[in-house]
Amino acid sequence: MKIAKHKLFFTAAILLMVHSVRSQDSIRYVDAATLLMTGKAKTTDSIYQRIDTVDTKGMPPAVINLSKQSAGIAVLFETNSTLIRAKWNLPKEVYMHNMTPIAHSGLDLYCMKDGKWQFVGVARTGKGVNQNQLIVHHMDSSMKQFMLYLPLYNGVSELQIGVQNNAVIQQPGKPGVNKAKRVVVYGSSVVQGASASRPGMAYPAILQRRTGYDVINLGFSGSAKMEPALATYLATVPADCYVLDCIPNPSPEQIRERSYSFIKYLREHQPTIPIIVVETVFRQNGYWDQKVGKTVKEQNNEIRKTFERLQKEGYKNIYYITTDKLIGNDHEATIDGIHLTDVGFMRIADAILPVIKKALKEK
Repeated sequence: MKIAKHKLFFTAAILLMVHSVRSQDSIRYVDAATLLMTGKAKTTDSIYQRIDTVDTKGMPPAVINLSKQSAGIAVLFETNSTLIRAKWNLPKEVYMHNMTPIAHSGLDLYCMKDGKWQFVGVARTGKGVNQNQLIVHHMDSSMKQFMLYLPLYNGVSELQIGVQNNAVIQQPGKPGVNKAKRVVVYGSSVVQGASASRPGMAYPAILQRRTGYDVINLGFSGSAKMEPALATYLATVPADCYVLDCIPNPSPEQIRERSYSFIKYLREHQPTIPIIVVETVFRQNGYWDQKVGKTVKEQNNEIRKTFERLQKEGYKNIYYITTDKLIGNDHEATIDGIHLTDVGFMRIADAILPVIKKALKEK
């Protein structure tokens, strides 16, 4: 009889332990759209795209397609869960020779610790368009604030964040990104994030974490050519500072023809907002390929002429960053001679950040 009671007690204890483990490990998923979104220029018809369909009228087809990619968009939330998972749907599988799958289609998680954003982990991508990954587990159960960056070179049609079934997940009470302070960056693939190792290492994201501002990534790979439709759109995007890093894509002739009217239009429609003009990063293969080197020098010469003309005409509050300030002189900051490594992105953020602070009159 005593043996039977011991067996019954032992069985009950095992079942209780199993139930406890299952309770801890059982996951509930929350639609990320119910949490706090950052990195969005304006409201869009599809929540994870960068420009609304109505606003793309008159823009080149390449820009329209790239605007559906989620570069720079991040979700902020707080939770006391000891683990975080994510489910996300991609519109297509992507292969890029100069980017990691994590960067072009994965997710990148940061946590606010001691007043600073610290890297936590990534959600890797596998085969197919439906993804489901564990990002981190075995954390303590204190309430923490997280920021989850979305893919740089893919879209997201649906995103769910998974936590323990008995955990809290909600919008942060005191967000680590001040959405009332906005820096809008318009530019090329360097702005969009090629070739960062993961989404959080694109330089607009680095600037966001260092400043706490809402930094809007309007990088359009190979397609930032200062068309009038883009000037019209930019002028409608609320900002405390505009950064124009769009010189790598247009030809010297296009810069000569378009840059003056583009910047003038933005200045006249946003007369009090600082504008920072950035020369193109010097392509490292241009030190050897004479044609490439000549083109880059001509691009920078043309935008410098435009800047000087605007100055002579009395346009104020326009700042200028030269190429020699951007990625150092050791020739080790690119992955392919053109696009930046994480080292390159850290350096360009180092170069632009002091000018942003100067433009905003901040110490």
